[in-house]
Amino acid sequence: MGEYKKLSDTHEEEGKKTLKMTPQEEAETQTGPEGLSNEEAARRLARDGPNKLPEKKVNPCLKFLSYYWGPMPGMIWCAIIIECIRLAFIDLAILLFLQFINGFVGWNEEKNAGNAIEALKKSLAPKAKVKRNGAWDTIESWNVVLGDRVNIKLGDIIPADLKLGPGYAEIDQAALTGESLAVIRYEGDIVYQGSVCKRGDLEAIVIAVGANTFFGKTSALVGQVNQRGNFQKVILKVTAVLMVISIVLVGIIFGVVIAKGNNFLETLSICVVILVASIPVAMQVVCSTTMAVGARALAKRKAIVSRLNSIEELAGMEILCSDKTGTLTKNELTVQNPTLIGKFTIQDIFLTAGLACKREIGSQDAIDKCVTEYAVHKCGISFADYEEEDFIPFDPKIKRTEATVRNTRTGHTIKVSKGAPQVILAMAENPEIEEMVTNAVNDLASRGYRTLGVGRADIEHKWVFLGLIPLYDPPRDDTKETIQKAIQMEVKVKMITGDQIAIAKETANLLNLGDKIFNSELLSEEATAVQREYLSTIIEEADGFAEVFPEHKFAIVKMLQDLGKRVGMTGDGVNDAPALKKADVGIAVDGATDAARAAADIVLTSAGLSVIIEAIYRARKIFQRMKNFCTYRIACTIQLLIFFFISMCSLKPDDYSCHGVGDCGDVPNTFSLPVVALVIITVLNDGTIISIAYDRVTVSKKPDQWNLLLIYINACTLGGIAFISSIILLLCGLDNMHASDPNSFLNAFGINAFTYGEMLTVVYLKVSLSDFLTVFTARTNSWFWTRAPGKVLLAAAAVATFAATLMSVYWFLDVNAGDGDSGKIPNMKSVSWGVAGFVWLYNMVFFVLQDVVKVIQLKSFDAYYAMNGKETGFSGAVLTDTFLVFTTGERGTGRKSIVTRRSMAAAHFDSKA
Repeated sequence: MGEYKKLSDTHEEEGKKTLKMTPQEEAETQTGPEGLSNEEAARRLARDGPNKLPEKKVNPCLKFLSYYWGPMPGMIWCAIIIECIRLAFIDLAILLFLQFINGFVGWNEEKNAGNAIEALKKSLAPKAKVKRNGAWDTIESWNVVLGDRVNIKLGDIIPADLKLGPGYAEIDQAALTGESLAVIRYEGDIVYQGSVCKRGDLEAIVIAVGANTFFGKTSALVGQVNQRGNFQKVILKVTAVLMVISIVLVGIIFGVVIAKGNNFLETLSICVVILVASIPVAMQVVCSTTMAVGARALAKRKAIVSRLNSIEELAGMEILCSDKTGTLTKNELTVQNPTLIGKFTIQDIFLTAGLACKREIGSQDAIDKCVTEYAVHKCGISFADYEEEDFIPFDPKIKRTEATVRNTRTGHTIKVSKGAPQVILAMAENPEIEEMVTNAVNDLASRGYRTLGVGRADIEHKWVFLGLIPLYDPPRDDTKETIQKAIQMEVKVKMITGDQIAIAKETANLLNLGDKIFNSELLSEEATAVQREYLSTIIEEADGFAEVFPEHKFAIVKMLQDLGKRVGMTGDGVNDAPALKKADVGIAVDGATDAARAAADIVLTSAGLSVIIEAIYRARKIFQRMKNFCTYRIACTIQLLIFFFISMCSLKPDDYSCHGVGDCGDVPNTFSLPVVALVIITVLNDGTIISIAYDRVTVSKKPDQWNLLLIYINACTLGGIAFISSIILLLCGLDNMHASDPNSFLNAFGINAFTYGEMLTVVYLKVSLSDFLTVFTARTNSWFWTRAPGKVLLAAAAVATFAATLMSVYWFLDVNAGDGDSGKIPNMKSVSWGVAGFVWLYNMVFFVLQDVVKVIQLKSFDAYYAMNGKETGFSGAVLTDTFLVFTTGERGTGRKSIVTRRSMAAAHFDSKA
């Protein structure tokens, strides 16, 4: 939580601010003592709308349908239309199923992730007490209207922007200003929606509701910041490259095949389906699924993801700008060793300070609470014998509290006071201690402490200065270890606070955060010419910033982004919202306002930064899954696209005789698999690659970055080897259609000559298995056996390979029955288990070759990049799940990790290789 020192120094002026109102609004806020009538309230509610933060509503039906519209779904619709024209109902049914699955999975996964954050949102003030028709009534806060007369008392959340009536109230504005201590507001002052009443009981008039409140206007400002996520840019780049290559090559295929005299509609149908199979139709769906699965895992760890793309950005986050109060620290003032004056003891000073506090539970401010608790629990003091006769609460004008109390046992009455040291010192008429007290205050301030002066006086005697009580907001128990873990993950933590620079430096020193702490003058017009010249360097190297305002946070984030850094930002107040929105990863911490949560990408529901470490860790896992998917999908595209490009444009099956092998049928002039076979390959492929979202992966010690060049090269290598193996088997198959002269290579393995239809089935099984096996070499940066696959991925691959094998052995679909024209593709025919076994063995040999070439290639790039001082983004040290074990916690106990022996072993082997 940020603290804005300059705002807290001007509470009096801030409370007197007035909103600009039209004459009509001014008149409508002049509500009489009877309040509004129900009729008038209903009229204003209908006119102004509910008292809610503006929300952008999306029609759920249109949202669902949006997953079936766009360039990639459009390709499938084209194929569906063509199959309708051809009356190819089996092809049509499978294509419709493919379209439905792709859209439904994407919609369902994103909906589930959205439900998690929606469940987190709560109303600012569920109920409000308003006076209507002369009677008080409790209503839903969204029914409050302009001009309503409301009652606020201890513990109430302010339901709208209000102008206070007679009396005073103590208002906790931490959610708006970040100031830890509550402020006093008097008659005529304005209090804002979302603030909390800590003391008082008075009436007020509503002067702004909904979008016109301070909350609403800030939300509107946040809405103006609109950025496309980095992951979206990467996906667009990959998709665009594959689409351009696919469209060009498929266009050439179409032209060549048509030139051969083949049927127009059938050729168009095949080309469109090849295009569907080649273009990563399910890329957005799979990546959304991967991130949604990760989002649900993070939600279980109390980190709610409101924008899925932020997960990828969190994985690459290099700098985390963190608030101090409530995030790095406990936001709980604690008492340190007091400085005593003269003969007074610790018992004397805490008895006096405690008597100068409000001691009723629920009515205490932060200072009263920590002082009285220390007095009772640490010093064993009892206040039972003291009766309060008068109490003057803290007032910014006098900067102290004062109480008149009587000892019921002795009947002795005294006055006690606590407050600003200089104020209490001025009351005490012993100037000889002035220098000592001033030096002590300066010393404590330099060490980051706030100080209270304590004094007392008998009714007939003068005031006496007892001493100083230092107050400190200590770091959370796990903060120091959290920062060390962030450093190990190469994430730089920069502390940002509104506190004085001395307090900021002391906190940074305790946390080993660094000593380069700068104040906000660096970002203002008061900055020197030298500071302006080296501002970017200073911002990048700084360990923290003190005495900042909300606009400074926004500026810091922007400047770091301009330096090419991926920046995270934590915040909880309304004024933090623009900076949270601007950051690559906006993180609303525990207890944040709705405005901050709405602006944030990730919402934490547990205190402190330790949950962010786990979020980064899991985000890096998710990143690895997405990178593995991109590699695999590009490799599949290369294999399918190049294979069909070469085979359809260069090979003429009718040049090979088909003789003596049974019902050979007419051999066409162009090779192609039936449309239904291509669609089945696509469906099984999509089903397999979606399971990558559940795969086991390693976690990099460094922020993850996309190295698209190396991804393309690696994927092309894997796809190229698979393509070459498919072409070799196709040529062998075409050469094996003559019973008296079978192919010698196949014959050596006991494979007899087969028909053209059987050859199509062999090629279908070969291409299918190649796709499914490629995922196992694409998912690791070293040998495929160094990390066991996830259970879901293994099961999906097993189902897909078994289904492809089963269909090859028991193929039954007769989708191309016709008159044998050259435009017709002959039907596929089932093959024996022996032939299917050979295809499996053939694929496994080339699968091992893929893995060998991949490892050699990546090691070569590692060596080359190392010589140039760069990172490949594919290798390096990794973390295991034991990294998530914290030795410190809120109670000083170890935190349970999610480590498993398997995950440790997998990471160990992968890093060694």
